[in-house]
Formats: sequence, C-alpha cells, structure tokens
Amino acid sequence: MHTEHLTNLHLGWVIGGWALAAVVTGATYMALVGAGLAPTGDATVWGLALAMAVGFFSGGLVVGMRWCDAPIIHGGAITFFSVLVWFAGSVALPGSIEALEGSARAALGLVLLQLVASTSGGWAGRGMALGGEIAGTEAQ
Repeated sequence: MHTEHLTNLHLGWVIGGWALAAVVTGATYMALVGAGLAPTGDATVWGLALAMAVGFFSGGLVVGMRWCDAPIIHGGAITFFSVLVWFAGSVALPGSIEALEGSARAALGLVLLQLVASTSGGWAGRGMALGGEIAGTEAQ
C-alpha cells in the first residue's frame, strides 16, 4: 500500500481512535456483564477479549474511514498508545490496578488482539471510504 508512510500518521486521529476504542470496549463489556454473557473466574479474559475486539475494530474503522492514509500504521499506533496508557497508569498508580495483574500470556494476547482488530478496522474503514476499492487496483 503506497500510503503507509510515517508522514501520513496523524496523532490526533490516533488518540481519538484509541478513545473511541476504549469507550466502545467498556460499553461492550458492560453490555456483556449486564446480559449475563461475560464469563467469570478463569474464563473472564474471553469476555474482555470479545469486548476489546469489538472496541478496537470500531476505533480503527472510524480512523480508517475519516483518515484514509496509512490505516495499518494508525492501527498499530492506536495499539501502541494503549500500551503507553497502561504503562503510565501502572507507574502513576502502582498497586492499585489489580485488574491488570495476571497472566503475561493473557496480557500479550490482548495486546496482539488490539493490534489485529485496530489494523483490520482501519483497513476496512479505508475500503469503505474509498467505495469498496483499494487504491492502486483497477476494477476487473
């Protein structure tokens, strides 16, 4: 894709996409809990994973639709910003974020899920904005 350049990265869209992803993730998880569909105990990560997939896909989708340049870099930057927010929260509030403690495999899996969801959302949003066409290809 010829638009994937760091010069096409827009920090405002990254922060806005992350904020939207966080809101949609929270709303989706609360809806799952309210409907009694969020598992408890060791399976809690599955409800969180579903909520994150929906939230970060929607964040990437909106950024891809509104800012068509570099949807994959924007999706990666949304995920990186999420890691920065987690790091700042763990430094500023040490010991008080018990929900973030747990398996390193689960945490890394959730970060990978954020990356896949936000980049695929950005790709889909760009495709929607361009009318279903991928730039640089011709209709057959």
